[in-house]
Amino acid sequence: MKRFHIVTAAAGLLGAALIVIIGLAARRAEAQAVVQMPLPGSAIPQWVDELPIPTTVPGDTGLELELRMEEFLSNVLPTGFAPPAGWPASAGAAGGTWTWGYLAPVDGVGTAPRPTFIGPIVLAERGTPTQVRYVNNLGTTASTHLTFWLSSTDQTLHWADPKNEHLSMPITNYQGPIPAVAHLHGGEVPAELDGGPDAWFLSGSATGYQAHGQGYYSLYPNSDGNDAVYNYPNTQEAANIWFHDHALGITRLSVYAGLAGAYLLKDPGLALPAGLDPYGIGGETIVPLIIQDRMFDTNGQLYFPNMGINMEHPFWVPEFVGDTIVVNGKTWPTFGTALMPKPSKRYRFLFLNGSNARTYELFLVDPVTKVMGPPMWVIGTDGGYLDAPVKIDPAAAANNKLTVMPGERYDVIVDFNDPAWRAANPNFSGQLILRNTGRTPYPKGASPQGSTLGQVLKLFIGAPGADSGYDPAGGAPIRPNGKTIQRLVNPVAGTTAVTPQKIRQLTLNEVMAMGGPIEVLVNNTRWDGKSVATDVFLGGVRPDFVRGTGMGHELYYSETPREGETELWEIVNLTADAHPIHLHLVQFQLMNRQNYNFNKYNKAYNAVFPGTTALDPMTGLAHPRRVFIGSFGPPLDYNTGNPRALGGNPDITSFLQGPVQPPLPQESGWKDTVIMYPAQVTRIMVRWAPTDVPATTLPVAAFFPFDPSGNLGYVWHCHIIDHEDNEMMRPDMVKANPLAARTKVKGYDY
Repeated sequence: MKRFHIVTAAAGLLGAALIVIIGLAARRAEAQAVVQMPLPGSAIPQWVDELPIPTTVPGDTGLELELRMEEFLSNVLPTGFAPPAGWPASAGAAGGTWTWGYLAPVDGVGTAPRPTFIGPIVLAERGTPTQVRYVNNLGTTASTHLTFWLSSTDQTLHWADPKNEHLSMPITNYQGPIPAVAHLHGGEVPAELDGGPDAWFLSGSATGYQAHGQGYYSLYPNSDGNDAVYNYPNTQEAANIWFHDHALGITRLSVYAGLAGAYLLKDPGLALPAGLDPYGIGGETIVPLIIQDRMFDTNGQLYFPNMGINMEHPFWVPEFVGDTIVVNGKTWPTFGTALMPKPSKRYRFLFLNGSNARTYELFLVDPVTKVMGPPMWVIGTDGGYLDAPVKIDPAAAANNKLTVMPGERYDVIVDFNDPAWRAANPNFSGQLILRNTGRTPYPKGASPQGSTLGQVLKLFIGAPGADSGYDPAGGAPIRPNGKTIQRLVNPVAGTTAVTPQKIRQLTLNEVMAMGGPIEVLVNNTRWDGKSVATDVFLGGVRPDFVRGTGMGHELYYSETPREGETELWEIVNLTADAHPIHLHLVQFQLMNRQNYNFNKYNKAYNAVFPGTTALDPMTGLAHPRRVFIGSFGPPLDYNTGNPRALGGNPDITSFLQGPVQPPLPQESGWKDTVIMYPAQVTRIMVRWAPTDVPATTLPVAAFFPFDPSGNLGYVWHCHIIDHEDNEMMRPDMVKANPLAARTKVKGYDY
């Protein structure tokens, strides 16, 4: 299975030019007339500049915070580096890389290159709302300097499409005002504030263009229509969350351009152990490590491949992986310098994988003595603190690397005076490398080249310094009694701790064409819920899905959970690679993973497809019976096809192999994004209620402080954002608890 996938993908990439030429003849695909030559990552010097720290802004003042989406020059590449073809004239004498980013008022304006495009870091507080006015000042395709964005928009995808040019001939890249919307990833917020894919708004009004998507919302809209005001309630537990662009069909491009920042939420009601601060450790602020991969051209500008492997999507690449590591917006930076090393003590790092598709397996090693370590201590996951620290020791036989897929976050303490590690490394060189061994595609693809993609950050550590920081090895719990995680599962045994009201068994699917993947799906269903089998379902409308009401074009929902209820989701990965699956609104708990007999289950799964006159993109022929039909939806009725579980898929139970695999200890907290491996069933327990509501609470008494049933609802999707942009995302609509006592009201509080 895996070998077929890699060979197909490789063949597709090698033949990309030929495939696009065929597409040009058959479909008249026309890219913007731009030429970029890629600069090998190996040509970029490493360890030249220190790690930049994004701007920090308060979000607990009660005043509105304005975040402007702007285009600006950024010092991404090393100081003193001269691109082989020279900086473009638009960059001026100082040079720099054109990027996008969110700028706060403290960032000011100006033409000098900024130290980073990442940020800002918003410091918020539970119980105090943060009102953000997002302003889209990105301009138009005529004004932008981001060549890659111009030439990579693919209007054959289901995307924002402000000009309604979808599939019009000739197929061209988009031209016009740029759409964008900020999603608070991990935020427990009303659907109106979620920043979902259809909530985009343009950088300015223009004749013939929709000003915003059907899910757009603003507490105080302005006359220009280029902003959205979101008053985040901040009612959830303390957590390290983030925000990034989420516009439909172009997320991969706009996040790549730089639209990402962090949102750190503290809880004044949580008594942390001595030395552990709400935003840091020992009086020092947490050090964000927002890790991404990029490519650059010979002019030092961002490069993004746009030669599609199938003519159906001439500018879409299934997974972008770059050849250069960027941390906090800087290529291969350092933590400290040889002349000014960091004092040897405990530091707190926030690891965030902001890449499009790359997975990282991270650990520290002394590059001189080759001694592994020191260990990492995980104290928090996506949705907040663990009950107690979890040790990840690179010298151990198991659980010796921190694996992070796109969208995941881990809150980590590293003690550079760790006694056991110091004893094992008596000749410590004062240098450490944060190494990466994550394969691409994950987990069985190609290994990263050791001298480039295998290195993330260089740390210079000096003499021991005064250290009042919390010692994770000391045994003190992080969460005090009465504030421990409400357990929906037993993470040690990998079993349930509560009884779910519903079970859903869903799938991850890849639809193949001649060149490789043509789209990637959750539960074999496209974003809008319509089936390709218009002969089986009149107009492609499945009777087992629920039609959304109002607000523009049709959406058909299959996941319609009830607020307050707990659901067990069993997700069967039928693809060749791992996927980071992300749910909006809620944090969930990983229960277990379990192998299954892929060949036998896949045969049983395919056998229940009924056939259709819709053409198979691989053969060009109609689908016969008992053959997989991509984008059909689940092969059985969603509600009745499997007596044990909702979802419309054959029961996986008789195909399971071996014991359940409980979550890794560092995965045992609240998660909003989790790795789902190939040939495995991943089980997550999802409760549609706040995380600190007692686990024993009856569904009728569990609810959010706001109505979660508004707008177009929420979404769940793969956070490989190249997949997300091509159908691997579905909307879900939460049914409101009629007995809920709301404290946040639309139109007043948000």
